Amino acid sequence: MLKLAAFPASPVSLGLICDFVSRFPPFDAFEFRQMTVTLRHQLEARCHLVAGLDDDIVAYLGWIRTSKDIVEAWMANQGPLTTVAHDASAIAVTVLVATDRKYVLPLIRKAKAENPGLSVYWKRQRPDEARTAKRSVRKKAD
Repeated sequence: MLKLAAFPASPVSLGLICDFVSRFPPFDAFEFRQMTVTLRHQLEARCHLVAGLDDDIVAYLGWIRTSKDIVEAWMANQGPLTTVAHDASAIAVTVLVATDRKYVLPLIRKAKAENPGLSVYWKRQRPDEARTAKRSVRKKAD
């Protein structure tokens, strides 16, 4: 049975996540420090989910909390993606890897459930340099 949970912020958790994420393009070619800092922030901020099956990590999803304006500019390639300390109105998925695509939707749903009232945005880049796919799940109108 697939289990979805956040890992505690610890050196062991960081090592397990770094090892798993580094197996997948485009993250396998990223600078080590850049990825370590990103994943450490996600662990410490509890802005991540890990999918496990039979004691193996099978997927990882990490995000940042930001504003709708910042994330929409990022989606349109018109600005950098930055965090918002207070009053976040959206989350932007920055790391998403899975051994099988069937694990992606449960992770997205769980992330949405853990961030009620916030829209979820992500861009998907494929290793074959196909067009970047841009997606969002917006919060329901009040």
